[in-house]
Amino acid sequence: MFDFALCALTNLFRIFLIDRFVSIFLREKEEKKNIKVMVCVCFFIINTVLFWKFRTAWINIFSNLMGICAIVRVYTKSVKANIFVTCSIYLINCGCDVAVYSLFINYRDGQAYNQVYAIVVLFLILICELLAEKLITIRKNVETAQNFPLILVPICSIAVIWFFIYAGTYVGREAAIVSVGLLVINFLMLYLYNMLLCSVSQKYEAQMLEQKARVYANQLEVIRQSEEKIKILRHDMKHHLNEIRLLAGKYHAAEIGKYIDCMELSIQNPDEMVSSGNAEIDSVLNYMLQKARDKLDDVIVKVILPEKMKHTFEMNVLIGNLLENAIESAVQTDRKYLKVTMIFNRGG
Repeated sequence: MFDFALCALTNLFRIFLIDRFVSIFLREKEEKKNIKVMVCVCFFIINTVLFWKFRTAWINIFSNLMGICAIVRVYTKSVKANIFVTCSIYLINCGCDVAVYSLFINYRDGQAYNQVYAIVVLFLILICELLAEKLITIRKNVETAQNFPLILVPICSIAVIWFFIYAGTYVGREAAIVSVGLLVINFLMLYLYNMLLCSVSQKYEAQMLEQKARVYANQLEVIRQSEEKIKILRHDMKHHLNEIRLLAGKYHAAEIGKYIDCMELSIQNPDEMVSSGNAEIDSVLNYMLQKARDKLDDVIVKVILPEKMKHTFEMNVLIGNLLENAIESAVQTDRKYLKVTMIFNRGG
């Protein structure tokens, strides 16, 4: 009974690691969380029963592949992505199995082995998962909490189990209990790590939403000021037309030009540095460029955007971060100069 409970516990933690592995490659859909839990529970029950009853390599391979494939299916409907992620995760699991059993025991298909070795396999899979998570986040240029120090936890756990195996003549109940304790410690470590990531992610999203609110508030104020100037011009338009008509009757072309320039200047809003027609990007640029104008001596802007362009929240974040970094760098220079050029062909 103790061995079966230990087998179920190790399999549960392994499926938890598999789900973490899948989430590294694919983004989880919020509305499918309940479906994923059901799939993982079914995978756990079927795989545990089949392994404990038959202990046959081919049945174990088939049940694991189908279970991993079902979990990946919750994340994506792409057949190519499903095959790639499923095979990648299973090969890592299989490699960790082979590494442990080839080092510790002489494996024979169908033979029962102490579940302590399965716990060592889990620690190796955990190390691979943490390494893969770090490599992929570096490749995507994503800032996440540092997980390299976490790798020391499963490495130390393996060292402790290794000591118990080679210190005595056999792997007894004491080593199994210690292994379960180490397994719980690693699970709690991952749980706390996930909580930390969620906290960091929520804090970042809150900062982005706060910045977005400031951006739109600034743009609304810019629009309000522009409308006020247009209202004043519209109210005095009759007088302006009469003045232009008088100047035209006297053939004073130069004076007409100057008068029109004065009218144009009166409706210009100094806070509206960008007016490309794309409201979202204009909001970010006006907000950031006003900050640049307050801190720098010289700000040159040239923005040409298409009338119709696909806009995303990530694009606003990217533009905002780039400009913020550029402003901070420009402030530290002697010239205090910033030049912004964004060009997209109209109709492109």
